[in-house]
Amino acid sequence: MIWVVAGAAGAALAGLGALIWWLLHRGGGQRLTTPEQALSASAELLAGFAPVSAALGDDGQAALIVGDGRRVAVLKVRGKGVVAREVEWRDVQATREGLRVATRDWRLGTILILGVDNLDVRRLAPQLRRL
Repeated sequence: MIWVVAGAAGAALAGLGALIWWLLHRGGGQRLTTPEQALSASAELLAGFAPVSAALGDDGQAALIVGDGRRVAVLKVRGKGVVAREVEWRDVQATREGLRVATRDWRLGTILILGVDNLDVRRLAPQLRRL
């Protein structure tokens, strides 16, 4: 009898693990592939945001968007879609891996834009004197 219960518990755990994996990986393959795609997505998702230029992460999972009036936004691939948040420049920090952007949104947390650095930002937004 105990073997039946143990087998059922094991099957339930395996099923739960498979469900969690599917929820985390569904829609995989979605990527930001071009700056134009990122600019279009930010204009569509952020009301009143006028995008000017974009820097895509090396993995295609995030992008930094510079807009008119020294505004900045971040895009992040989530599931089958893309989410966007406008952020403050002070929340963008350069690291060895790329730019870390604190979204101040508990659902998104801190986003790493892999492979993008300060030089890329200066090219995108020459009107900025320093980051």
